[in-house]
Amino acid sequence: MPWPGRLPNGPVEELSASTADAFGSMVVAEPLNGAALAEAMVHEFQHSKLGALLHLFAMLDDDRMEERYAPWRPDLRHLPGLLHGAYAFVGVAGFWRDRIGDRVADPLDLAPFRFALRRIQTRTVLRTLATRATLTGPGRRLVAGLSRAVDGWLREPVHGKAVARARAAAAGHRAEWRLRHLRCADEERAGLAAAVRSGTPLPPPRQPRLVPPAERVHWRDVRGALYLRPDAATDPAADAAPGQADILLVHGDAASAREAYREQAAATPGDPHLLAGWLLAHTALHPGHRRLLARPERFAAAVEGEDPEVWERAAHRPANPGSPV
Repeated sequence: MPWPGRLPNGPVEELSASTADAFGSMVVAEPLNGAALAEAMVHEFQHSKLGALLHLFAMLDDDRMEERYAPWRPDLRHLPGLLHGAYAFVGVAGFWRDRIGDRVADPLDLAPFRFALRRIQTRTVLRTLATRATLTGPGRRLVAGLSRAVDGWLREPVHGKAVARARAAAAGHRAEWRLRHLRCADEERAGLAAAVRSGTPLPPPRQPRLVPPAERVHWRDVRGALYLRPDAATDPAADAAPGQADILLVHGDAASAREAYREQAAATPGDPHLLAGWLLAHTALHPGHRRLLARPERFAAAVEGEDPEVWERAAHRPANPGSPV
């Protein structure tokens, strides 16, 4: 069933939906091409299959609190949503795996990147389900089976450049998501700022707090889309078009990208997209600082209110807790 029109936050391009109460049906926005339609149909039929299983078996016990990270969404998700997403994207990953090297089905040779990205993202969610969800017996068997399939796929060789772009896209989405949705507790924020400014010891990491719903805004992962096709022409006038810093980063010029992000951040302080991009560029130049990407909200707290000129100096402290400022 076609899905015309727009959503409050923009067009419905590449969106689709289904319901467990109408097995096999789906609503699909106008696709870009035949492969996109096929991918959407695989995705939604995976949801239908899991919906049928959930009518028969309880898979997990959860209060549906929306507080988890889903690598393919901009918002917070509850654990049942993560289970549905993992099941759907295992199907999507397999769809693109089957099309690697098939220039008829994949004339732009995008399947290696799509497969590499979806296997990374899906494994992340399966790990969350295995460690955080209260799974029933059928739920444990389902998650274990999906994990075995994805673990096998992760051992399969894929073109190195596609894998590198997929890893960067996954890291970028996660970093920006955390900057937009998570915040350090006040005491930890104060300690981090003091550590950067005066050299006091770094406070230990604590459980971050969720940003209040009233402060959240819809966002699109424009940098992640650029990793799919780095050489594709972009429309500067389009909604949420990638900036010059994003283009430099995706094309591998991390030094110029870091400087471009710094200049933009000076004009637009507090922008999570720019801070996430700066961290991606900085860690590309300093691989030993990649721990900054694990908890980017701590770096954000450490440099809050500081001029971007000091970011590079400040990055050495959270990345190397034992070093002087």
